[in-house]
Amino acid sequence: MRSRGGVGTVATVDLDVPVVPLPLTQRLSRWQWTTVDVVVAALLALASIGAVVADTRLNHGVPLNALRIGLIVVTCVALPYRRIHPTPVMAVITAASTAVILVGARGPMMLAVVMAVYTVASQSPPRVSLRAAVIVITAVTVASLVASGWAAIATPLPILVGWLAGENSRTRRAYIAGVTAWASERDREREERSRRAVADERLRIARELHDVVAHTMSVVAVRSGVARVVVDTQPEEARRALEIIETTSRRALQEMRLLVGVLRDDDAGREYTPAPGLADLPRLVEEIGAAGVAVDVHEEGEPRPLPAGVDVSVFRILQEALTNVVRHAGGAPARLVVRYQANQVELEVSDSGTVVAVPTESQGHGLVGMRERVALFGGTLAAGATATGFTVAAVIPTDERMGQP
Repeated sequence: MRSRGGVGTVATVDLDVPVVPLPLTQRLSRWQWTTVDVVVAALLALASIGAVVADTRLNHGVPLNALRIGLIVVTCVALPYRRIHPTPVMAVITAASTAVILVGARGPMMLAVVMAVYTVASQSPPRVSLRAAVIVITAVTVASLVASGWAAIATPLPILVGWLAGENSRTRRAYIAGVTAWASERDREREERSRRAVADERLRIARELHDVVAHTMSVVAVRSGVARVVVDTQPEEARRALEIIETTSRRALQEMRLLVGVLRDDDAGREYTPAPGLADLPRLVEEIGAAGVAVDVHEEGEPRPLPAGVDVSVFRILQEALTNVVRHAGGAPARLVVRYQANQVELEVSDSGTVVAVPTESQGHGLVGMRERVALFGGTLAAGATATGFTVAAVIPTDERMGQP
């Protein structure tokens, strides 16, 4: 967004970034989750071993029970490592749990398989996790059918639920990462826009400095030339010329201190002198007249307050145009017209004397600055030699559409 406020004002854009709460899996650290897994594995082992010991129907001898208990221990010992090595742990737990099912043991061992599949699904690409889930579901289903027949056909359903939960967790993490990256990118873009706005504002201040210096030096040059010529014959006229030089120089130095101070100081709360506008036109005409150029001012239409940015640009355009008359028209009188229209203001500065030198963009930045000021608001500028001198005509929109293409 372009800033049209006072000196040093930078417009910023507030971005609405969706706040996504982190899931529990990201709010706890790895060692905390490892502790949880160890506790779950211990409880699972106790429950499974207790189920084996309590089931007298499966008590076919110490060796068989020892095998079942050994497979349970292997499954529970592997479980806490599922976040570090998800795929190998899933393979070990699936193999051990399948063997437990085949030897006829029952208990909560399926929970370990579900947790292992969930971990692989939440940390692996969809194709990998789907392949792993199919393998595990197939192995557990076959083992259950062999051990218990069709009565165990629903055994793989918890594994499918675990895989879906893992996929959901992975998708959510990807979404949070995407939103975070998007917000970071928007922050970088906002900072870049702020830097560009500051650079544009300082470039505008530099142009203001050019306008101030160019106008002041033109007046000083003309009046010092007058003082040099009449210093011996008309000392009062020479004294008046020096007074004009002093007044003009002091005013220019004050404005230059203001602008340079803005370039050096980023304190936004500091108060500054208001920027010039059409209200300062009489003073400008007086200074130009003191430089030896009579200015005939005409206002057409109903005068009205202009937007702040337009007001400053109008004043600077008139200042530059009149300064060009002082430089290049050989002291010929100038005619200044400010014409107020419904949605725009029209400016015209012309001289009727002999053209000493026609200003061109290669001789300075005056016409370039005027053209850019007019283009800022979507207006037009025409500048060129006429049969009797030089004319600058500008049209600047003043309604809400200004600045739009």
